[in-house]
Amino acid sequence: MSLHLKKLLILPVCLLAACSSAFDNLLFSLVPRPQEPKDRPYEIKEVEFINPRDGTKLAGEITYPSSGDKFPAFVLISGHEDGTPPAGRDYEITGHKYFFVISDLLTRRGYAVLRFDNRGVGKSFGDYSTASDEEFASDAAAVLRWLRKSSGLVLSKSGFLGHSQGGIKALIAASHEKPDYVVALAGLGVEAPTQFFVRQNHAINSAQGMESSKIEQINREIGDIIAILQTSKNLDEARLRIRDYAIESGITKDKEIRKLADHFATNWWFEEVRRNPEDMIKSYDGPILALFGSKDLLVSASVNEEPVRKLMLHPHSDAYAFEGLNHLFQEARNGTGPYEYWEIETTIEEKVVDKIDLWTRSVHTKNCSGQVAECRVSAPSEAWCILQGESPCRVRSSQPPVSSVAFVA
Repeated sequence: MSLHLKKLLILPVCLLAACSSAFDNLLFSLVPRPQEPKDRPYEIKEVEFINPRDGTKLAGEITYPSSGDKFPAFVLISGHEDGTPPAGRDYEITGHKYFFVISDLLTRRGYAVLRFDNRGVGKSFGDYSTASDEEFASDAAAVLRWLRKSSGLVLSKSGFLGHSQGGIKALIAASHEKPDYVVALAGLGVEAPTQFFVRQNHAINSAQGMESSKIEQINREIGDIIAILQTSKNLDEARLRIRDYAIESGITKDKEIRKLADHFATNWWFEEVRRNPEDMIKSYDGPILALFGSKDLLVSASVNEEPVRKLMLHPHSDAYAFEGLNHLFQEARNGTGPYEYWEIETTIEEKVVDKIDLWTRSVHTKNCSGQVAECRVSAPSEAWCILQGESPCRVRSSQPPVSSVAFVA
């Protein structure tokens, strides 16, 4: 197997988390994790729910304050992992129990938080390896529906919090069960698939000191694989063409050829390379908080923050980049991206959770009427208008902008 294709195969598998050997896990365990709670002074319940779309049984944990009678709530949605094992409810990334920590920090701030094992992981049934983001998003929607209708809690409002690819899953899930809001942690962008993976590869390998010629070769191979997926009519055709590509590139061992084809010829990759990220953002008309880290090598703040801000329809939506933070919203040290996550004791900077808390509590959903302050055209016969008043609210108008309107937000 050529050096370049080895790198191509390894990179997408391991970037976002789980790809860890027994030695890695031992190494991770030696680093203190001060944010992992030793005690949890709130209610904790194991829960189960069914996704009615295909009958998949899912399991998770809900936490909520011990006092109070109405709470804002979040369902947490993990990023995508091709490694082993994929994400359980704690969403463990290089030794950091990312969602375990976030759920604790939010629950202590007065939220009900539900995190769950992805299908085929932990106590959840189903098959992770054959699922696409459509299935993962459908699961998240079913979880939010259960939280609203069957948890027994009175919720003031409820929505999704997704990290990385979890941000995209949240927007897809919104078409099945509309949330009151979406928070995306390094989860939204405007780059087309080839542009995204090539830039990501270049940034991370450059930070590792790889020779530019090798980086350029890997970039070409990434583009070739994505092009095969995009132009294949189905998975079977994509698998055959990837096998042919591997052989033409000099791979001789059938095990390595099969490994490459098995990795990329999946439902997840087949759908992902066809996704239009700008259309995804515009598909949800509710409030979105899109957060970025200026030192994130995977989802670039400089490339995505401002374009994402312009695409979001709701006036309560906001995009914000934290200076000096990486993809996990840790203080970046060496700027090497995924290769330094495990060395940093902090799992997530608490100022990020504070930002989420303040923004979420500021979101209003109510009936609106009043004077039009601003209208943004979203389609030839449709505009979103901001009304003046004590707090802004958005309305959809199918008529040309007028001086005053009254619609339901």
